[in-house]
Amino acid sequence: MQAVQDRQARLLLAFGALLAATGVAMAALGSHAFADILTGKAALRFDSALRLHLMHAPALLALGATRSHARARWWQVAGTLISLGCVIFCGGLYLAALDLLAAILAIVPAGGSLMMLGWVVALVAYVRGPEIS
Repeated sequence: MQAVQDRQARLLLAFGALLAATGVAMAALGSHAFADILTGKAALRFDSALRLHLMHAPALLALGATRSHARARWWQVAGTLISLGCVIFCGGLYLAALDLLAAILAIVPAGGSLMMLGWVVALVAYVRGPEIS
């Protein structure tokens, strides 16, 4: 059981690091390669995606690093919801901002809702604390 939880924590840490790396890349692309096309609503969408993207990278690293302080199942669900929500929310806004898939805007709010729900579940995981053996 401990090995599975350790693997889940490493996976969440790896995803947080991946988010950080891709967030920096998106910031660079937004400032350079996409600078001429990111105007008006597109710029606002890209900026919102980038802010949440870069904010959730260290947050997921913190979540992964504090696994031992949380109720395992709740912690796992929180990490999954936040990660999936971040991909849907940020990815959807990036795609819409770059005019690659404007129809995706319909599911962007679901991604935001998943992130919010994930943080509430994380709250419960930490309040309940780790299982006592």
